[in-house]
Amino acid sequence: MTAQQGLNEPRYPSLPGIMKAKKKPLEELELDDLDLEEEDVEAKTKTIEIYLPAKKEAGKVLDGEISAQVSELVQLLRSEAKVI
Repeated sequence: MTAQQGLNEPRYPSLPGIMKAKKKPLEELELDDLDLEEEDVEAKTKTIEIYLPAKKEAGKVLDGEISAQVSELVQLLRSEAKVI
């Protein structure tokens, strides 16, 4: 599942709301209280594989005059990145 950044603007709690929430009782319910079986609340999804993305190579710093840097950059884009 993915979502774009900025899809939802979160609502931040206010200080008075936090203080009121601390005083409210927390009611814990069991499955029997809700008339549910264990199969009803099991996860409906299954994790098949977890992996890290491939490690990226370090960038290159071009030295020298601007014109030489531009030439080297174009050459690198053609030969190594193959985008031009």
